[in-house]
Amino acid sequence: MNTPNHSEDLLAGQPIDAADERALALVRTHLSTTDPVPSGLTERVKFAMTVASLEAEVAHLISEGSLATNVRTTEYDRATTVTFESDGLSIMVSLEEADRGVTTLRGWVTAPAAEIELRERTRTSTTTADDDGRFVFEGVERGTVHLVIRQSDQPHTRPVITPGIEI
Repeated sequence: MNTPNHSEDLLAGQPIDAADERALALVRTHLSTTDPVPSGLTERVKFAMTVASLEAEVAHLISEGSLATNVRTTEYDRATTVTFESDGLSIMVSLEEADRGVTTLRGWVTAPAAEIELRERTRTSTTTADDDGRFVFEGVERGTVHLVIRQSDQPHTRPVITPGIEI
């Protein structure tokens, strides 16, 4: 049986000093070299926290399509249309490259007059779909975005959130 070491308890209660900071820096360097944080982990964690805080239903990716029909290329093509689906709701998004490195996001949702929220890294924008379910966001910056859809005609339903779309 291990007995508590009183000197270790006293040491643990002391403020961090230069020797502690050097040891922590060595551990950080070692871990970032041998076991780096996976690419995109931060965005996935933020997404999971957003879903949990909204108690939202997550829409599932149905299809991605590119308007370009290149036969062979060394560069990858970005999807220009993306379709999501959840119970009773479908969302299709079309991405159009605009000037100055921003994108116009045009979408259609099967819930007319739904409130559509676009969550970017540094800002959030909201619009309302028209009677045909169409909506537009202009000036969307590069990065990962999510859409949150709230059905105004069904106020007691949970919002629907899409997985991240890389713009």
